[in-house]
Amino acid sequence: MRPLQSLTVEAIVDLLGTTFGAVDDPRATDQLSYPLHDTLMSGLAMMFFQHPSLLQFQRAMQHKRRRCNLETIFGVHEVPSDTQIREILDGVAPEAVRGVLPQLWEKVRRAGWGRRFTTTLPSGHHQGTYYTVALDGSEYFRSTQVQCPHCLRQLDPQGRVHYSHKIVGATVVRAGSHQVVPLDVEEVRNATAESAPQDCELTASKRLITRLRREHPQMALIVIGDDLYSHVPFVEQLQHLRQHYVLVAKPSSHPTLLAAVAAAEGTDQTQTGQWTQGTGARQRTYTYRLVRHLPLALESALRVTYVEVWEHTAKGKLLYHNSWITDLDVDAANVAVVVQIGRTRWKIENEQFNVHKNHGYELTHNYGHGQQTLSMVFYLLNLLAYVAHVILALGDQLYQRCRTQESRRELWNALRTLVNALLVESWRHLLQVYLEEADASP
Repeated sequence: MRPLQSLTVEAIVDLLGTTFGAVDDPRATDQLSYPLHDTLMSGLAMMFFQHPSLLQFQRAMQHKRRRCNLETIFGVHEVPSDTQIREILDGVAPEAVRGVLPQLWEKVRRAGWGRRFTTTLPSGHHQGTYYTVALDGSEYFRSTQVQCPHCLRQLDPQGRVHYSHKIVGATVVRAGSHQVVPLDVEEVRNATAESAPQDCELTASKRLITRLRREHPQMALIVIGDDLYSHVPFVEQLQHLRQHYVLVAKPSSHPTLLAAVAAAEGTDQTQTGQWTQGTGARQRTYTYRLVRHLPLALESALRVTYVEVWEHTAKGKLLYHNSWITDLDVDAANVAVVVQIGRTRWKIENEQFNVHKNHGYELTHNYGHGQQTLSMVFYLLNLLAYVAHVILALGDQLYQRCRTQESRRELWNALRTLVNALLVESWRHLLQVYLEEADASP
């Protein structure tokens, strides 16, 4: 069966190509030897195949055969060199590239695949089906020498300045699934080298959740995140944006909250209980405490529900303990689901950031830093390649057949070898050549 036409690599390339073709080109008209569309698509191809030297091989193929795989798969007619791509993309507005992300999510949702990422809250006033969106920051560049005016700056104990780039990701996650879908991303970015105070993860996150609601106005969301986010201004903004939340609340960060928890002990505000999962030696017992209508901070009218859980083995060994704040109506029938939602926060780190940095995408590789926007443009192209791979894994059955042949790493090693050595007519043709179901182009 062929994949849904709206979610083939060809359809994704067409969407990206149309978008990139409309991006404003900041260069003078006498500097347009390589169209911006071709340059952006070349960068995407480099990330898609996880191959920093791809352009060199494709330029050689184009010189020899008058065509290359960047043309047949990505619609690139003029392949820039590594130096040219860095010069051309430094100054491109990152927003022009980032704007593809909500369009890709909409394709996933319309194909019906979005349902794979929903969680149902079975009871309470907020009973319903939601998407869980994890927020977290990630650094993807750090140096004591390479810098630009928009770098974040940090002084170490030896007096050296460290320059870095960081993003905040908003990623759709679901308990029990290793698949995640990046929904949006916001750069943590100084306006100038003299910016004071500097931009920070929390400020960038406020921009991010505002845009999430604007671009996904009807999406039922539960936002999850670490203790950084569980403070009054951020929570009030979530409520204003109609976004529910389950946020880690460390006792050391919330003295007012914990004092209120202690004061509510033994009152109608507090509810405790247990549930179990598994049998025999694999049985786990979960003990919970709910405390409702608590102040999050002194002199704040904001009230939250405090959720705390302890997980023990059949022999009584403590495996896990954590606490969260939420605006959800939590009760005995849904507390296990709420805890499960809170615990999925790690998936953005393990299933996205870790994969992005350590499993072929070479995220921390310095493709080019530039002095304007190059670093973020390369990050976004890398992220779009990652999303394209997620979509392949969700619905491209020919790609899935290839995955059954060998590991993901070995498959992509083989595809890189083929795309460097042989001319193909399309992505589908490349997979058929890999499966020995078709010959390469003459």
